[in-house]
Amino acid sequence: MKKKIITTCIIVLMLVATGISVNANRNELKTDDIVYEKMTGDIINITVQEAYAMLTNTGDGIQVPIDVRRRDEWRPQRIDTPIPEHPRWYLLDLIQNESILPKFLNQYAECDIIIYCKAGGRSYKAAKIIANTSFAGAIYNMVGGITEWNNQALPTAPGGIYNITVNDVYNLCTNLIDGLQNPIDVRYDYEWYAGFIDTPWPECPIWYCLDLFKDEENNSRFCEEFIGQEVILYCKGGYRSLVASYLIYENFTGTQYNMLGGITAWNSSGLPIRINTAPDAPIINGPAGGKPDVDYDFEFTTDDAEADVIDLFVDWGDGTNTGWIGPFASGALVILNHTHAKGEYKITAQAVDFYGNLSDIAELDIKRPRTKALNFNIIEWLFERFSALKQLLGF
Repeated sequence: MKKKIITTCIIVLMLVATGISVNANRNELKTDDIVYEKMTGDIINITVQEAYAMLTNTGDGIQVPIDVRRRDEWRPQRIDTPIPEHPRWYLLDLIQNESILPKFLNQYAECDIIIYCKAGGRSYKAAKIIANTSFAGAIYNMVGGITEWNNQALPTAPGGIYNITVNDVYNLCTNLIDGLQNPIDVRYDYEWYAGFIDTPWPECPIWYCLDLFKDEENNSRFCEEFIGQEVILYCKGGYRSLVASYLIYENFTGTQYNMLGGITAWNSSGLPIRINTAPDAPIINGPAGGKPDVDYDFEFTTDDAEADVIDLFVDWGDGTNTGWIGPFASGALVILNHTHAKGEYKITAQAVDFYGNLSDIAELDIKRPRTKALNFNIIEWLFERFSALKQLLGF
């Protein structure tokens, strides 16, 4: 036993002498050139100086800083790094919420993220939660948090509404390696239908008129729908979008942007505009005839001229419907099954694209007649016809 203890002590002394340290809490592999290697599910601890170097240089890829502090901590001060490597606000409480965590994973699915808080404890907790999912990006924990960032005299800024240019918006909304941003068009319907900014799905604009933000119930609904996410508000010239930003400012938990100059500046910069058209009416294929109370498949296809994703609504004609289901790709084959009782029915289907344009309604008439069955017994008929045969057989 004594010999075993002496051997262990010698091994420890040898490790110390060669400059190799063992730290169970720090799981990164570090060389003299500060090169990190990571397996999925690992957390890489980095210093604030290393974080700053990464976040001010897109030559090493794009890393997205995630601030997991409370509202009262985020609002007065956040770290200050340039777009697209600027901090996003995503509360630890949201990441810990099992129903909201999938939204985070979808929001930053293609990203490498740097998580920070006040001192490093909450950020490490958030990193552990994310590392235990299927998240594929690199997960960095900024040791020392914004406290150490301040100690190193690195730049900070208030955590309010980001005012960004139309070119910043276009760059953010045409790739996913900086996260998923949601452009919100707050103009009136006649302006929206005359044309809106053209960015690809899923970072394509959503119409939500300014008047809706003024209604308390709709305001709350918006904040709940986009909880924790990044929203870019825009209008014609920039005024209404700023008003909308302040209307949700106290209730919204997420990252807010205001697009300076609105769609007017977007046009002046030569950026793309879209005038959207409605999808075609769905094509319905299925058995017009058949037996009642039997499950049959029906096929639905809808084409959209701009190849937008669509949702589908099917009314089976018997008092039941599918509700809006989707999204489906333009031209995709959607197979649904349904059982009808005896009778005649009119199945109707309608599609709506991502931008809210409704198709015409398609129809399919079907019949489900009662199965014909013999209403008499042939043997009884023979007996009645030939009564002598009945007596002969003893019936």
